[in-house]
Amino acid sequence: MLLLFLKTRTGNYDAKAEYDDGRMIVKKGSRVSLQLASHIRGGRKAKSYLDDRSYVNDRGIVIRDCEFKSPSTAAQFVTGNSANGYLVWKDKNGTKLKELLKK
Repeated sequence: MLLLFLKTRTGNYDAKAEYDDGRMIVKKGSRVSLQLASHIRGGRKAKSYLDDRSYVNDRGIVIRDCEFKSPSTAAQFVTGNSANGYLVWKDKNGTKLKELLKK
């Protein structure tokens, strides 16, 4: 299991997730963008979590772990935009998920 992070300097989102065998779990306490770009394909899972206040409150705080089948969908959920999860999720040292998986 890998502990990964995705955050922005502007403070729009700040998330922590666990990656294990292709499965991403965005952890409770993460802050996500409440806006999801309409052009995102395959964002139904992300949208369902964002719309369900038992998972994400009205301030964008994740109040229950959210599971995804891909790092990219998890990244879209966090950022609200299209994102390559293998490039944007990083460990505490700043190493991208793509590089971590090569090891």
